[in-house]
Parts: sequence; C-alpha cells; structure tokens
Amino acid sequence: MSRSFETLEPIKDRFDRILVQAVDEGLLVLGENTRYVIYYHIASKHQIERDRIPERLAFHEAVRDIFGEGSKVIEKQIAKSMYAMLDLKFRECDEWTIVDYANDARETAEYASAKRVQK
Repeated sequence: MSRSFETLEPIKDRFDRILVQAVDEGLLVLGENTRYVIYYHIASKHQIERDRIPERLAFHEAVRDIFGEGSKVIEKQIAKSMYAMLDLKFRECDEWTIVDYANDARETAEYASAKRVQK
C-alpha cells in the first residue's frame, strides 16, 4: 500500500518545514536581495538562523526590530503563505503576531491530521 509523503512525515517536521518556506515566501515580497539581507541581519544581531526559525519564534521580535510597526504587514504575509501551504483558511486577527498565527496554524493542522487518521 502506497502512503503519501504527508502521512509519512511527522506533523511537527512538516509544520516546521512549511513555516520556513512561508517565511521565505513572505520576505520575498520585499525582493530576493532584501530577503537575504534580512536573514543576515537576523542571524548576526539576533542569533536566529533561517532553519532555526520554527524553534526560535523570537524571529517576530527580530522582524519588528528591523521594520517597526511595518512588521505587522510582513508577518501577515508570512501567515497567509503558511496557512495556504497547510490548506487552512486564513483569518486575519489585528492583534496577532506571527507567533500567534504559527501556534494557531500548528494546532489546527494537528487537529485536522488527527481527524484524518481517525477516519
């Protein structure tokens, strides 16, 4: 019996991979060179490497350090990408940061995955 990649990959690993891809995509709206500079700044000033973002969601503070209040727009773009990659419906919450969106998406994805397994 053939099983899809999604069912073989643990949900946490899949979520972490998607979160990094969503950050890539969200920052890309600023341009590829700008994305590279942002990653460099976050790594050098905040000690957060790109691949460690899922375990260091203080990434949100680093983005806010760079963009101030403008970081909300970037974080929402990242969240929209993440929800789309997880096949979840995005709902905007004015007070949420990327941390809140990531926690909500992770919980929703885990719940959806558990429901699929029960069927």
